[in-house]
Parts: sequence; structure tokens; C-alpha cells
Amino acid sequence: MAKKEKKGLNTSAYAIATSVILAVVLVIMTIFSVSTKYTALSPEKVAQEYVDGIVQTGDGYNAYKVTLVSKNKKYGDFIIDAYMRPYINDGDDVKQAEFVGSGEAEEAEAIDNVYKDMYEYYKTLIKTVNYDNYDEFFDAYFSKLREVRHLYYGDDYMDTEYMFGAFESNVQTYADELTGTQNVFASDDKTFLKEESVGIYQKKFGKEQEVEVDALVDPETGKKVSKEEASKYPKAKKGTVTEKQRVYHLTTEVKSCKELSEEETKAYIDDYSARIKPLAESGEAKADAFGIKNTTHEKKVLFFTKTVEDNYKDDMINAYKGLDCSADIASVAKAEVEVKTQDGKVVANQELYLVKIGKSWYVDNTNINTTGLYLAEAE
Repeated sequence: MAKKEKKGLNTSAYAIATSVILAVVLVIMTIFSVSTKYTALSPEKVAQEYVDGIVQTGDGYNAYKVTLVSKNKKYGDFIIDAYMRPYINDGDDVKQAEFVGSGEAEEAEAIDNVYKDMYEYYKTLIKTVNYDNYDEFFDAYFSKLREVRHLYYGDDYMDTEYMFGAFESNVQTYADELTGTQNVFASDDKTFLKEESVGIYQKKFGKEQEVEVDALVDPETGKKVSKEEASKYPKAKKGTVTEKQRVYHLTTEVKSCKELSEEETKAYIDDYSARIKPLAESGEAKADAFGIKNTTHEKKVLFFTKTVEDNYKDDMINAYKGLDCSADIASVAKAEVEVKTQDGKVVANQELYLVKIGKSWYVDNTNINTTGLYLAEAE
């Protein structure tokens, strides 16, 4: 049985000689490269990675990278073609707010307000829609982002960099809210880049114990200094202190993973095909509803002008078509994954199906309910 454990809080490490660090990094890179390549070859490992990804940080977004959604198209490209495209508005003739690119307080405030408002909306989507219905989830999110952008910027500009920036910021904020954060300092060892916070998981599952953590420390008094107090202690620098904090461990374990019989596999593929086809065939209707078209434009390259084709409609249609993998499925496995706290209490059970295409296994995201893995919402 596969077993995986993550800690909710990491302690600081002692300094290590440069040569040792380099050797360790090279070993880790090699192990990561090999493990990433071979994880997909095991349905058990894929099942565990998917469940563990959601449980540890509520990251249903990146968990989809091991599902059938990512089988025929790079995940980021799929998001752009299927969900961002209707809201992209970044032509040369689209005027942005005057403060964009200024680096001034007005721009920082606008970005901050957008991220805050979208985070509240993101949490609402987690509770009401969930990533299991990713089609509705992404459509709703980017539609709302356009509205919120206009509210704080006063313009209608939207590009993929801005959209990914807002969305991925929300994903990270949600993770931080669950796990808690540690102090992170800039290279001057004084400036706070991120402050420590107590996460929902620490409150819900944590046991108090003494841990070593990075903190701003006044060398004269040995006092731990908060961000608000920093100006009163000009000599304070990054140091290590021992304090009591709530620490938790969540463990994911694959309790069973069994391939279906040939007859069961055929029946499963038929059911999968019936589930996915309506969505896979919806691309053209969605493109038409949003007015997405294939277009051409002139582009200057050195001393020449060439015609460039923008096949946005075809890209959207093909993104949705690529979701249907029914013709490629060779085997199906059913897995049961259990989630426990450090004291052995079971806090979630997840059933899921995996399908084999070629030599790789993928989670079938069309036949799953992950509501129970969002532990912050479960009572």
C-alpha cells in the first residue's frame, strides 16, 4: 500500500556547506525527475498524488494535472483556449488605466483590491461549485474577474498573464489559509515578505509542541520582533527562535487499487463516453455564444508584413474535443484512498477511478466527488 505524509509546518534547517548543498540538490533533482516520470505508470501512485494534492492545500486546480483534462493538451493551454479566450481583451487598441505599469500606490491598491475580491469569490466557488465541475468553475471565475477588473481599474483590458496572476494568487492564498505560513524575509534579513499565521488545519488538527522557526530577533534583548515593532528595533535581524506552535500531520494512504475485468472495463468506457461527450461536443456552441471567431491580422517582421492566422474558434472547439478520451482507454482501476491525522483519526475517504492510456494512468475526473477532501469546509 502506498503511503504519503506531509507536515503542516516546517522548521528551519542548519546551514550546510556549499558542496554538500550542490550534491543534495543534484540528487533531489534526479529523484524528482525519475519519480515524476514513473508516477504515471502506477494507478496507485496517481490516485495518491491526486488526493494528497487536494487534501494538503485544497489545491484542486493543480490536482487536475494528473487527470484526463490534461491528457491531450497542456493544462495551461487548455485553460486559455477553453475558458480564458472569451475574456481576453488585450489588443493594441485597448486602453488600460493610466496607472498601469507605474508602480505607484494606486496600481498596487487596484491589484490588491482585485485579488481580495476575487479571493472571496474563489472561496464561494469552492463551496458551491467545486473543481469537480471545472467547466462551470472556470467560466464563472473569469467572467467575475472581468467585472472586478473593470470596477477597480476602470478599463476592459484582460490578458492571460493578468488572469493567471489573479487566479494562481487565489489558489496560493487558499493554501496559506489552510496550512498557516511562516515568516519569510527578503535578502536584507529584515524586510518581511510574508508573515507567520496560524492556519485552519493547525487549529483543527494541530497539537501544540515546541518548534524552531525563523523570526526577526533583536540581538541585544533576544526578543522576537513583530513586523509592527520592527521600526523600534533597528538592529533586529532574521534569527531562529524556539516557540510553541500547533503542528499537524495529514497522511494519505491508498487502501486498495484494483483493475476492473475486461467486461467491467468495457461497460465503464461506455458510461464514461456518455458522460464526457456532451461537454466535448459543446465547444462550437460556446465559441458561437461568445462570438469567438477565426481571424487574421497583419504583423510586421523586420522589413516585411505577413498575415497571421488566429484560429481562436478552432482552438476552443479542439480544446473541448480533446476531453473525450474514450477511444484510447485500455484499462480501468478503482482506488480507495484514506486520509488520517497524526493520531490515526480518519478524516476523509475518497473513491476514484483511473484509466490507462498507453503506458500512463490518469484520474477520471468525470466520475468523482471530492467534496470530502476540502477539509476546511467539512464539519
